[in-house]
Parts: sequence; structure tokens; C-alpha cells
Amino acid sequence: MPDLSFSTAAGRWARMGPYYAMFPIPFVSEVIRLFAKPRNIVIDPFCGRGTVPFIAMTNGIMAIAADINPVAWIYSKTKTDPHPSLDEVKRRIEQIREAVTPHDYQAEHEFQELAFCPDVLAFINTSRRELDWHKCRLDRTVAAFLIQHLHDKIGHGLSNQMRHSRAMSPGYCIRWWRNKGFDRPPEIEAHTFLKRRADWRYAKGIVGTKRIPRPSIGLGSARNSLPESAFPAELVLTSPPYCNVTNYRSDNWLRLWALDEGPSLPDWNPDQKFTDPENYRNMLSDCFRSTQERSYEQTVWYIRSDARLQTKEIITETLDGLLPDHRSYENPAPYQSATQTALYGDRNTKPGEIDLLYMPKRKRRRGFTRGFAIA
Repeated sequence: MPDLSFSTAAGRWARMGPYYAMFPIPFVSEVIRLFAKPRNIVIDPFCGRGTVPFIAMTNGIMAIAADINPVAWIYSKTKTDPHPSLDEVKRRIEQIREAVTPHDYQAEHEFQELAFCPDVLAFINTSRRELDWHKCRLDRTVAAFLIQHLHDKIGHGLSNQMRHSRAMSPGYCIRWWRNKGFDRPPEIEAHTFLKRRADWRYAKGIVGTKRIPRPSIGLGSARNSLPESAFPAELVLTSPPYCNVTNYRSDNWLRLWALDEGPSLPDWNPDQKFTDPENYRNMLSDCFRSTQERSYEQTVWYIRSDARLQTKEIITETLDGLLPDHRSYENPAPYQSATQTALYGDRNTKPGEIDLLYMPKRKRRRGFTRGFAIA
């Protein structure tokens, strides 16, 4: 396994992308080490911030992936395929600053007034208008730096004091800032701040791939956006959204706004939370079927699931139907410490997660998967 300390390019890019409920890097590294070899293909149809395709790439393993969330896609694409020139990234940041107009300084509401100083707000509004991150690798890389540092603790990001991985409700933020004495955002030159962060990220270079293509990552549902692969994958490693738990639009509403992908205040529409079990079942079935079309009979499937019965049962029923010739195993993984939800006020006891392993009958479990029990 490659060195992922901050003294290496891989270590600096691996952790790009604050994201709610993200895969631990050591876990992904171990699963890939056990079940994939160089020049194999790994698939992650719900790739989040791109840990699976990135770790695969650094180990000489090809990857295809997809995610419906533009924030996740920008992180994934940028960490696996950043613009190669730091100088051009910094020049583009400067061009955004030069394109600011007087109107860009105007806050739409109280939240923006308290969250961002005028210089930062103007830079964000100009980025929303100028950056073509869908098509341009340079603009995508700049957008990645912007949303990476959009909100964080004072001194670490562009905003007033905020959580890093998930955007809170505007009303909650306003009350908290007022009560705690954070009634003015920090004065920051956005372009200077972002260029310094780019200097740090690029200081050890970018991760090279001489023998394999960089991961192919689709923006959209894996139902229809999962890229084609040159040959079938040997490993599927993923964690689907959990039924009635995950809502990527509300978790990322502020970053989506900064990308011009959402309104300046959150839309609490619960559709993306999959509150309807049948909609969730249909989504999973379509996405896993698309994944199966890019795998073969001997592919290993490793799924991290919510341990709540509703999510687990729908996932296992779907996979049992798709993989009737695989042996299924499971390994409960209760939370041993405070979860990310506890940071946001939800201190109820959680059932934890469960790892589901679907093995072809001719393959044997290895490493920590020997501790899995037959489902």
C-alpha cells in the first residue's frame, strides 16, 4: 500500500473533500488489498467523496464510479484527476477575483451577511457565474478548492464559525452566531486564502498513473451514469445511501449553492431522503443492476450498510435476487465512539452499521473477512 502521510502527494489528495458519512481510508485500503490486484477494476456506484476510486488508483487498480451529488463528484474527479498545473489554478483564481462586479458584494439575506465577509461573498457569487466545472478540468479544480474550504472553523475556512462536513440550518447558525458573539464574519481575501491552500495541496505534486487510466466517474445516478468499463470488474465496494437517513441536498445545501446547483437557502424537500421504502428499493435495484452489468460471475461484492432493519433488509433482498449463486456473509459493526450525527445534536443510540459480503462459491474469504458469519 502507498504511503498516505502528508509527506506524499497521495496523502495530501486522499483526504480532499469534507463529506458527511464518508468511507474510512484504512477500511477501503484493506478491502482493496484483499480482493483486487493491479490492473483489475473496482466499481463504486455510490462513491461519495471518491475514496474507493482514489485508493484503487494509487494501487494501480482501475476504477469506475458514480455519484448523484455534484459536491461528491467534484471531490472525486478532482482528487483522482486534478488540473496538473498549480500556476494555472492560481491564475484562474485570480481571474475570478478580477471578474467581480459591484453586485456580487450584495448579500441576499441575514445568513449570508453573517456567514461571509463581502470579499468572500463576492468571490463565491462570481465563481457561481464564471466556473464551468461540468466541462473544464481547470474550473472543476478551482471549484473543488472553493467548496473544500467554503465553511469551517474560523481560520481554517472562508466562513464564520461553522462545522466542516455538513451545512447546518441557516436559522440555527444565525442564532448560534448571535448568542456566541460571532456577529461579524472574519475579514478574508478569498483569492489569497485559496491560493495558499492550493500551494499546500500541490506541494508534493499530484498522483501519477503510468500504467492504468485514471478512474472514470459519472455525475448522476448509477442507474444511468455509471461509466462503461473495458472488461468486467473483480470487486464492487460501496455504501448506498441509507433509507430515511441520507439527504445529500440538505447536508450539502451551502456547497450546492456555491456551485450554482441550488438556492441560497436550503430546500428541505425529503425526496432525497428515500422516505418511501419502495422508491428506495427501486433505486437500489436499478443501481445494483447497472453495477452487475459491469461485473462478472466471480466478482466479490462488499457492501457497508446501515444496520437498521429497513435499510439492511432492502439491500440484502436486492442483492440476494441479483446474486443467487454467491454465498452471503455479514459482520455487524456497532459504533464504538460518538458518530458524526452526535456533532449535530442527535445523541440517540444508533444501531451501527453492518458489512455485507457476497462471495462467489469458488473464492475464499481472506484477512479480516474470515470473521464474517454466514447470513
